[in-house]
Amino acid sequence: MENQKLEACYSEHSSTIFSEMLGEDENYQRLKKAKIAAEEALQNVISKEAWKQYLALDEICNELECARYKTMYLAGAADCKKLEE
Repeated sequence: MENQKLEACYSEHSSTIFSEMLGEDENYQRLKKAKIAAEEALQNVISKEAWKQYLALDEICNELECARYKTMYLAGAADCKKLEE
């Protein structure tokens, strides 16, 4: 039951947790701009079908990253709860 509460809290706040942490980070913003520039360059040199496949792969990677962040968040919350006890 406690894990469900932690997951609910994560779901409510997951969209802002990392954006708040990274929004002001200059290195993150620099890397984000570089990624966008690289994607634009890639899109200009590959076929439309290859670009669609790249986007599908990128979407899968994003889902995996979200699952990893959720797992890290829940593990941290569980550790925090143990320390409080």
